[in-house]
Amino acid sequence: MTRRVLIKSDKKIHFVREQEINFVEAAGNYVHVSLGGDTLFTRSSLNRLEALLSTERFVRIHRSAIVNMDRICHVEPQAGGEYLLTLDGGKQLKASRRHVCQLLKSLRGHVQQNNLVAAD
Repeated sequence: MTRRVLIKSDKKIHFVREQEINFVEAAGNYVHVSLGGDTLFTRSSLNRLEALLSTERFVRIHRSAIVNMDRICHVEPQAGGEYLLTLDGGKQLKASRRHVCQLLKSLRGHVQQNNLVAAD
């Protein structure tokens, strides 16, 4: 069954399939939801949206960002313990030191759940 999330934006309620969401970022009092080629802005908190999203597909990478693990192309360690994530389409997001442990744990679980093969 396909999970959908209701997002209020531009006086409309959008029914968005989880797999269509690339990432979610906080932007002041709004949350910016990046979809395929579109962006929705909603007056909500990142915590509220995080509670609606599947933990099997999404992971918090920063106090202001959540990412769809299916969209991650590669993860690169940076100075200071941060990681740089590159998503489909070239968008780059930073994973803070505070969230790196959970990111790596979630990615390992994601690989196992989706029968992906990891070459060391």
